[in-house]
Amino acid sequence: MAEKKSRRSIAPYIVIIILGLIIIALLLYIIPFRYGLNDEVSFEPSDIALDNPLTGYAPWGENEEECEDSQLIYIQLRWSEWEPEEGEYDIEALEEKYNIPRWKQEHKNAVLRFVCDIPDDEEHMDIPAWLYSRTQDGAFYDGKYGKGYCPDYSNRFFRERHKLAIEALAEYCNRDSFVAYVELGSLGHWGEWHTNAESGAMPLPDAEICNEYVLHYSDSFKNARLLMRRNYSIAVEGGLGFYNDMAGDEKSTENWLGWMRDGGSYETDGEPLVFTPTERFWDMAPVGGELAGNEEKEDMLGKWFDITLESVESAHMSFIGPRCPTGDLKDTEAAKKLRERLGYRYYISGLKTEYSFSEDGIMLTLTWCNTGLAPLYWDWSAMVYVYDRDGKLTFWETVDIDLRELTPDRKITTVTKIPFTDVFRQGYEVGIGISSPELDRRIKLAMDVPERDSVQIIYCFEND
Repeated sequence: MAEKKSRRSIAPYIVIIILGLIIIALLLYIIPFRYGLNDEVSFEPSDIALDNPLTGYAPWGENEEECEDSQLIYIQLRWSEWEPEEGEYDIEALEEKYNIPRWKQEHKNAVLRFVCDIPDDEEHMDIPAWLYSRTQDGAFYDGKYGKGYCPDYSNRFFRERHKLAIEALAEYCNRDSFVAYVELGSLGHWGEWHTNAESGAMPLPDAEICNEYVLHYSDSFKNARLLMRRNYSIAVEGGLGFYNDMAGDEKSTENWLGWMRDGGSYETDGEPLVFTPTERFWDMAPVGGELAGNEEKEDMLGKWFDITLESVESAHMSFIGPRCPTGDLKDTEAAKKLRERLGYRYYISGLKTEYSFSEDGIMLTLTWCNTGLAPLYWDWSAMVYVYDRDGKLTFWETVDIDLRELTPDRKITTVTKIPFTDVFRQGYEVGIGISSPELDRRIKLAMDVPERDSVQIIYCFEND
């Protein structure tokens, strides 16, 4: 009988404990929702026009009017301009011609190409006179591209001086991040790594010597991303980007993409330059180039616009220049649509807030997406900003995400802890800001949301 009585006396306590646990569990569930601490929201990307850094059109840097509303400017630097006298590099002339001080002040970036041979209507040379007098083993040509002088790129003295010229140019560019893209450059007509032997120009030198020119760049430039005209083996192995100077030309772009997909080779004066097949080349390195010069831009943005757009999309281009929509053409709907397809378009597709009692904070989960053609190729920081109901910034934290990995058609989920305070019970807002390491430029998400101090407000909770 004593044993039964003991069991009966314990039962009420067990019931009370169970009820207590249920109440606590309900409180743990209800309180976060009551104060807006647990929530989930989804978003659709906006088609709003974006003017983000490091993407878009890159008109000639000497044309101030055209460059005013572009994030990128284009610099084509002839060797004769850069080193008019042996060992004397004319930085002042470079900056003056291309308005570099102004563009730096306005936080723009540059696409740079160093060239030795630009076909033109008149006979001329694009290498310095002093260099020609020390070599004189190239060839003047006159053909379908125009007239000019093609150096002998295999000449040892020419190569030695080229190395020094590139080192000096890189030393100037490495002082800051102004020059973002460097297109190699140097060999062939327009620096495009091809020559027209039928016009009297000399062929490119042996592949080993051509690769030497690549190393002049890769060993010297520290901040800029390097791009090559084709997927030569040394470019693929070195993780370089590419540029297509025939964007909008259907046949030429198909050939270019075919080299990327299937490989091939380009004949030289010795061993050919081999193309190495590469898949999803835009994931790791940028793609640029310009609109083809064999068609009128009015047609490329008019009756042939579908072909132009397809060539840009299939190559996953981040920028177009220097031949790009200019003047009245850049205000056309076609030019605006083309501009909006270039580069990255980041947005957040999902947001979730969940209160964690163990962490004593709100766990903010964000799903990041990219509807653009390419990622950002620099390590810029994304920050979460939290404001109270009066708009006062109360907390900020770096998001653990590498935007370089947010390639098209990929999603990345991040979790950021926001310390809980009583202030949040009254209401709070969550904002996102993406900025350069120098904190002088911002990236906007493709989201039609309000802004505060260049921070996009993506979530708002109000407790009435």
